[in-house]
Amino acid sequence: MRILALADEPSPRLWGELCRQALQGVDLILSAGDLPAKYLSFLTCFTNAPIIYVHGNHDDRYATEPPEGCLCADGTVVEIKGVRIFGLGGSIRYRPDGRHMYSEKEMASRIASYKRMLKATGGFDILLTHSPIRGFGDQEDLAHRGFECFGPLLDAWHPAVMVHGHVHQAYTGSHFIRERDWHGIPVINASMAYEFDLPETPNRIEPSRKGIRLMQKTSQF
Repeated sequence: MRILALADEPSPRLWGELCRQALQGVDLILSAGDLPAKYLSFLTCFTNAPIIYVHGNHDDRYATEPPEGCLCADGTVVEIKGVRIFGLGGSIRYRPDGRHMYSEKEMASRIASYKRMLKATGGFDILLTHSPIRGFGDQEDLAHRGFECFGPLLDAWHPAVMVHGHVHQAYTGSHFIRERDWHGIPVINASMAYEFDLPETPNRIEPSRKGIRLMQKTSQF
C-alpha cells in the first residue's frame, strides 16, 4: 500500500495541473492537520484513494466547512483495506480558546476514554496525529510542544507507524528530520507531503494486533 502523508502546508505539486500525475499509484492519503479544507477536497477530484484526516490546531473552520469527500479519524478508528487508522488531532493548549487544543492531562484523558474502542478494534496499525511526541521531533516553544502521552500509547499498542505534522520543515531548516524511530516504531513528520509504502494486510474476520511493518520510503514532494 502506497501512502501519501500531508500536513501544514499545501504542496505546489499537488495543488495544480500536475496533481493527477503526482497521485498516481497512491492508495491512501493521510492528512495530519492544518490544511485548507478546499485543498483536501480538491485532491478527491484526482484520485480514488481515500483521504483520512485529523484536525490541526488551526482547523476550527472544519466545523462549518469540512473537507468534502474525506473521512475524519479524529477520536475513532477508520479501517481502509484492512489497515486501521486511529486519529488524535489537536495541539497542546497555548491559549485559552482553540477548539482543537488540549492540555497534557486532557489529551491523556482522551486516550483513556478510547481504551474500550481500541480493544474492540484489536488496536490500530497507524497512529495519525497532528502533534508529535513530547521531546521527539517537537520544539521547545509552548505552541509546538508535543504530548508525552503519545509515547505510552505507542508502547501499549505497537502500531506499524505514527504520522504527525505541526512542526514545519521550514522551522528547522537543514536540521529537519523526516523520520525517527520510537522503540522500533517509525514516526514520520508529514510536513507538506511525504510518501511511504506499507504492505497490504490480509483479509481477516477478527482484528489483529500484529499490525504491519514499514517497508519502503520515498522522497518528499
